[in-house]
Amino acid sequence: MRYLLLTVFGAMMLAGCASEPRVVDSVPPGVSYRFSGDNVAEANRRADRYCAQYGKRAQLQSVTRGAVDNIAQYECG
Repeated sequence: MRYLLLTVFGAMMLAGCASEPRVVDSVPPGVSYRFSGDNVAEANRRADRYCAQYGKRAQLQSVTRGAVDNIAQYECG
């Protein structure tokens, strides 16, 4: 029973992280993030933080829609 609870808890933690944008590619001066749903706002924030390390701001270049998730591509400029 204890292991079952730990497994369920672990699965819930992973599911909670699934909505976070994940880096797909980060070749300066740009970065791409994979995200789910229509909320690109968190990907925008993460891209701005990424570009800030180069003293630049993120500029959204494109969003590729997929069946499961989407990819936002940014250029640091």
